[in-house]
Amino acid sequence: MSLIVNRLSQSTAFGQLQHEWENLDSSLSPRTPFTSPVWNELWWKHFSRSGLLRRDEFLLHEIRRPDGELVAIAPMMRTYEPGFGPVRLCKVQFFGTDPSLTEVRGLVCRAEHQSDALYALAKHFSENENNWDVFKWSGLRSDALSQLPHDKLRTERILPDYVVNLPDRWEALHATLSNNTRKSIRKGYEFLDRDGHRLALRVADSANIDAETLHRFFRLHQARSSAADMKQHRDNFHTAQSRGFLDDVIGKLASRGLVRVFELEVNGEVVASRIAFALGRDIYLYFSGFEPSWKKYGVMTTLVVEIIKWAIEQGFSALNLSTGKDQSKLRWMPTEIVLHDIVQSRESMRSQLVARSELWRRRGLKAVP
Repeated sequence: MSLIVNRLSQSTAFGQLQHEWENLDSSLSPRTPFTSPVWNELWWKHFSRSGLLRRDEFLLHEIRRPDGELVAIAPMMRTYEPGFGPVRLCKVQFFGTDPSLTEVRGLVCRAEHQSDALYALAKHFSENENNWDVFKWSGLRSDALSQLPHDKLRTERILPDYVVNLPDRWEALHATLSNNTRKSIRKGYEFLDRDGHRLALRVADSANIDAETLHRFFRLHQARSSAADMKQHRDNFHTAQSRGFLDDVIGKLASRGLVRVFELEVNGEVVASRIAFALGRDIYLYFSGFEPSWKKYGVMTTLVVEIIKWAIEQGFSALNLSTGKDQSKLRWMPTEIVLHDIVQSRESMRSQLVARSELWRRRGLKAVP
């Protein structure tokens, strides 16, 4: 497929392209909030840098067929380190280089078009915009890797994403789970009932997601991250910058009915919270938090069960458990989608050294299979 690549200005990308971008975004499967124009525009607003140490140059590109049909969008930037001066390093990378807030980043395009779009974009940069030391490709599916020159690539990260296809009844999904998972679910409810606790699910949508709801989420997320007797989790919202970004994203997407905040109440007190994005018939589970003192009751497992039941009742067909491999996701027997983050270097020694420094940050140096 012959494709045409064009670089866009910030005003064009987030102005006249928005309607086409939203139509493309709505056609993706599985869907995530990270491919939307809203997420990317707000990400650039909150996280792009223009300081002496680092400076990000807007480098978003569109990829179209010869007849003008939009096939893909590449939300990219060129990062200079230091920001100014005659001697500086240059990286081309996708939006989303934040402290784990953008869980998936890369090309905005349908899965079946990623190989062609990737080939066109790589060719464009090699011929027209070759001012870079390293190129950091993100979110690549395995079948698209052949479009890049293997001798200049190294794997930075392999990122699994997990999606559960939802049946029309909770009982049908429950029957597919392992005996241990079914037992764990049952115990959560039984232990709460045994100790006389009243359980309820609260679902906040666009009409009632307020500052207090977000404050509870931030508090519970921080409480879980600081629990001393549990596996360490990062507090992703400990800075004013990250909280301000999420507040803006939720405000914009909630106004379109695309956000839900699920809260588990026990005896009228919110003990667990999880943010989700309702995207067509897909629902994406984002970050969560809970009160560690309720750990013995398995309140996070119970909250996920309640979310799944709610999603089935509301007619959703897929539940995205988000990225990263852990047992709390694998227990739901999901489909695994493997994504690759790749560092591409040039022939020069300088480029090779920059590429290795990027990989050392991930504490690994792996060859592309």
